[in-house]
Amino acid sequence: MSRSLTTLIDLTFGFEALSQKYVIYKASLNKSMGKVDYARQLSLVERASAPKALIRHSRYHWVLLDKQDNTKPESADIAFERVRFEDCDQLLLGRLFVRALGKVAPSEFFSGLGETFLFVEPDTFFEHTVYKCLKFDLKESVRFNALFIAMDGTTFSPIETAYKPASVIEKQPKFGFDMESGLLRRNPRGNLIEHSPGKKKFTTSAIDISGQEPISLQKTKTGAIYQFVELMNQHFSGYLSLQLKPIEATWREHYKKRDVEKVYQRIYQVIDAAGGLQIANASLKDEGFEKLKQQQWPVKVEFVEAVDIDARKPLLVVVDTAEDYEKAGLADPKSGFYVSDRVTQSVYNATITSVRPKAKGNALNPIIDALVKEIAIKQECLECKFLIQELKGNYWFVEREEPKYRDQEPVYHILKCSNGSFHYEQQDEYYFDDLGIGLPEKQRYFETLNYVIDMAQQPPQICTIVHEDIAAIPDATKLFEVLDHLKRSNQHGMNREFIERFLSDSAYKSDPIRDKLLSMLEMHPLQAEFYKEDLKAAKIGYRSTAEQALIDGYFEETEVMLNYSLKGEHNEYLEALTGHFYDAEHSAYFVGSEKGGFKFSRGQFNHLRYLEGPDDLKQVCLDLTKSYFVRNKIATVKPFPFKYLSECKDRMSIVT
Repeated sequence: MSRSLTTLIDLTFGFEALSQKYVIYKASLNKSMGKVDYARQLSLVERASAPKALIRHSRYHWVLLDKQDNTKPESADIAFERVRFEDCDQLLLGRLFVRALGKVAPSEFFSGLGETFLFVEPDTFFEHTVYKCLKFDLKESVRFNALFIAMDGTTFSPIETAYKPASVIEKQPKFGFDMESGLLRRNPRGNLIEHSPGKKKFTTSAIDISGQEPISLQKTKTGAIYQFVELMNQHFSGYLSLQLKPIEATWREHYKKRDVEKVYQRIYQVIDAAGGLQIANASLKDEGFEKLKQQQWPVKVEFVEAVDIDARKPLLVVVDTAEDYEKAGLADPKSGFYVSDRVTQSVYNATITSVRPKAKGNALNPIIDALVKEIAIKQECLECKFLIQELKGNYWFVEREEPKYRDQEPVYHILKCSNGSFHYEQQDEYYFDDLGIGLPEKQRYFETLNYVIDMAQQPPQICTIVHEDIAAIPDATKLFEVLDHLKRSNQHGMNREFIERFLSDSAYKSDPIRDKLLSMLEMHPLQAEFYKEDLKAAKIGYRSTAEQALIDGYFEETEVMLNYSLKGEHNEYLEALTGHFYDAEHSAYFVGSEKGGFKFSRGQFNHLRYLEGPDDLKQVCLDLTKSYFVRNKIATVKPFPFKYLSECKDRMSIVT
């Protein structure tokens, strides 16, 4: 049975040992301090108690102290009440000790004002140095009835990079970079604040944590989680135990290439049926447009001048950024191409020209596939029909948009689907009440909810898709073992003697690999060792039986891994990253990439989604994730009509 580790955790405490080492106090601020902001309150409690850890939890502040200090904190504005460990809930204790990690493991983690960070790496923003970090905390999942590790990418930047009022900056905690330890430190006179400059360049999704070595995945988010777990158990050994929890798959499926190809053939048919694709250039440069002319397109295409655009056919227009037009003293023409009765898709000239060329001349194929797919979906939204993937029945797909301000009401975006046709509506929160449909509410503030409603049933049935930022992650033991082998293969190759012994095996006398190896040896008569690059140049991969025998045999003899797909066994570290994975016990699923290869996103995880509703409607939701075009040839994380919901929502905002 397939198994995957997750960021859910089993956390246990030894209360007797804790009571010998630490004490906990609940801090209640004087009512007169109620109007003081969050950071100021934390700062007051910290100064009064000098704690090992400090958090705000369930409307109170909690401090962890070493018992040997033997002094109760005192303050005229704060009442400190000692609390027994046994009377504290698990989330409270867990969060306190996560915060304490910044004090006991200062060479790896550091504590901010009520927060704990792992320093990852520096980066640059113009002339400034910014510092990328990961913020760690624990949260509680009601759906899984368990705690889980929460990570958030955080950037610390010089004050000069933040265009904020001085009063706002003054209130923010300050940090400085300690050259001796190589870590950020709390420093009231420091010049760093928590801030991500440059149009979201340094946000969570941008944090890659790649390190300097091409396969240094120990410095990825996966590596950071295992480092966090190891250090928690190491520094608080005897006081707590923290382990990652697995989930077991009731079923797990992998994508079939032929299924993806069938879907893309239907995508091409949608565009051709609309008259084909016309491509125009509105960029200040011609390079990108000319490159598109040189490509082999899977649909009918016509390259036209802007004045000759057909109002009925789908349009792809090459543009520049608004800043580029502004620098040239011109108005941005992009919005002028978007009209209500025609599909328009734009692509930046720089996106096309920045792609590195390939010998086969197909370097732009992934971009073309993505553009064609987006245009086909927009054409479906224009016609209000599902033409790529079939959807029978009468279903509503619902997203709730939270208000930006307290005095505003939430907005519900609805895609109403009926036997292959659909239309989009916006409604207020009373709409469903008037219909007698009760949508489940959030049970925790961090949950994101989507709804699928089967309107053919009476009363209508609802399946709620819950996203809590709980992730499926690779098994580090297997992953890092493979990485170590691959790292060694960067310094070592396959020796000549082994290749000659392989060639002497009569089983491969007529195999194509024989001529390839002989040619490689003849081209380099004095070379004693052949590396991955040499094998690649000789067009020796890992597909045929002979190629696998060559690579596997050398690994078994020397432990030099020249190919990461070794016997397929070492792909098991990808268990948390590939295919459809469903755990019926917890009604949880995730959707990963296709099987095979060393495919690993250093900055992202596959997140678990929880299904709440009737079993037959859960199955409908799962089946609707088996859509291989929304995410460019891999399955989608939510039922595919949610893509059309987003497209319709965006289309309304563009044309109005």
